[in-house]
Amino acid sequence: MESKNNPDLHLAAHLVKPFLLPGQTGQPLSLRCLPDGGMVVIAADGRKLWFTALEVSRARKALHQPTTKSAVLPADAGVKPLHEIDARKSSLNSRPIGKSRDGMSEMIVLPPSLKHLEEKVDANNRKYQNPRKADAQ
Repeated sequence: MESKNNPDLHLAAHLVKPFLLPGQTGQPLSLRCLPDGGMVVIAADGRKLWFTALEVSRARKALHQPTTKSAVLPADAGVKPLHEIDARKSSLNSRPIGKSRDGMSEMIVLPPSLKHLEEKVDANNRKYQNPRKADAQ
């Protein structure tokens, strides 16, 4: 892993922090910056977390780090695109209009009124974890 002064390591630790369990600390085990500006981080507990370019840029601003130039945009404005964008197809989009959560990482916590569902699922899964004895039928 890189040195402790690496800005990407601080950025990865900042991104992973909301997903750590209570009382859990530690630096990420590994990280990789993606070409589109996103980041993949292996947390201290071994979970692999993917972050979008938007989340990474927001975290950079929060940490007062300089933003990186997106690798998606061509360096030369004279470069022709691979294909022409059809204006008719851009207006035909099957996605609903409004705020979308596509690509956003989040941890889902059930409200207290739905905790009984979580307990019911956990109890249902536990009965399959204990194998039956050979003589029991």
